[in-house]
Amino acid sequence: MFARVVAAQETNLTIVAGGTPAMSIKIPQSANVTVTGDHTVVQTKETTFHIWSLDKLKTSEEALPQISDIIKAEFVNFKPDTTNQMTVADAPALHISGKGNEADDGDPGAAQIVLFTAGKHVFAACAHGEFDDAVRRSKEMMKMLKSARGL
Repeated sequence: MFARVVAAQETNLTIVAGGTPAMSIKIPQSANVTVTGDHTVVQTKETTFHIWSLDKLKTSEEALPQISDIIKAEFVNFKPDTTNQMTVADAPALHISGKGNEADDGDPGAAQIVLFTAGKHVFAACAHGEFDDAVRRSKEMMKMLKSARGL
């Protein structure tokens, strides 16, 4: 019974890449979603995170040297500290943690980034914040990314 209640509070979000539906993730029904081109912002009570579709890339590894450019509208001067393997959408993914500055006000902060492939498309997800806010914010992002499926 509990699983049904939780499921009823979620909805599927379809992310578009190259003009076609490419991936779905489960998000809370109460989430606010904003889409601008290849950039999707998911905002909930617990977190705000960003997903970019990287239409010109074929693998997560190709995106790795481009991280700073990918997230520069939200987070600048990104310097990776750690890179770990994980799985998203039943495929290998890269989880990168590092420090830098928030793009809106220059405050020092940290970012958690996941580079992953869903179906035939590559995506970057990012949660960031001041001090250790990125760790807190990324927990909800990671939970939602676990539901990712290529279309």
